[in-house]
Amino acid sequence: MFYCLLLQTTAVPVERIAFYSYFSKNTPASTLHHILAFDTVITNVGNAYHPHSGTFIAPRTGLYVFTWTIRLWGNSYHTSELLVDNNVVNTIYLWPNNHIDGSVTGTAVVLVNQGDDVLIRTGSENNNGDIKSDTHGRSSFAGWILM
Repeated sequence: MFYCLLLQTTAVPVERIAFYSYFSKNTPASTLHHILAFDTVITNVGNAYHPHSGTFIAPRTGLYVFTWTIRLWGNSYHTSELLVDNNVVNTIYLWPNNHIDGSVTGTAVVLVNQGDDVLIRTGSENNNGDIKSDTHGRSSFAGWILM
């Protein structure tokens, strides 16, 4: 005998939330724990990213994806951190060493509570020189809700 069990499910619509921003110009970032305010906003569905402060404020609890890219050149070197509700979730580091143009990207999938702040800042060490962002490559910050 063959039995088939049918389950009826109801899809729950997820509020659309997504943002993408980048630096409009090279940005000095040699101080420790300096919040990186990516000032050029291309996408801000849900209006939860605030370019003046560099902070995403979660409009609802959910599972989110965040990604950021830092571009450097020459003898600059930087550590940057993704913070969710003042907790470091991920860290990236780049030292292009002597006139090499390079970039590094960090990504995290995180459960974020409604009202939590999410931001990128310089790390507690290893920060020197400008973060580059121009037509040769953008330093950027993006995020979106999965569910």
